[in-house]
Amino acid sequence: MKVYLDENLVPFFPVHFIEEQKLGILRGEDSLGKVKGLIIYPELNTHRTPSLKAVFAGLGLNVVFVSLPVEGVWYLDEPEIRQRKWAEVMKKCRQQTEAFAYRCDLNASRLRKIPA
Repeated sequence: MKVYLDENLVPFFPVHFIEEQKLGILRGEDSLGKVKGLIIYPELNTHRTPSLKAVFAGLGLNVVFVSLPVEGVWYLDEPEIRQRKWAEVMKKCRQQTEAFAYRCDLNASRLRKIPA
C-alpha cells in the first residue's frame, strides 16, 4: 500500500523518516482521484472529520487523521520515540485489508478507529 503524507504535515516529520517509510508527499494541486492507498491528513476541524472520512471512503482511500496541537509542537516526544511510534502505525495500517479511518495525535499515540 502506498502511503502519502499531506504537505502540511511534512515539517513535523524528519526527512530520513519520510524516505525510510517511502512516503509520498500529497501537494495541494494533486488530484485525490489519482491517489490510491493511505493518506496521512491533518485534522484541522474535528466537526468536518466525518464528512472528510466519507469523501475519502468514496474515493477508495484509507486515512489517518492527525490532530495537531493547539499550543504548537513544543511538547512533542523526542524525535526517535515519535519515529518508532509512527513506524508502528504504518505497519498496522499496511496490514489492514478492509477500508479504515483512524484518528491520532502528532506523537502517534491514542490511535483510535473512527466509527462508520
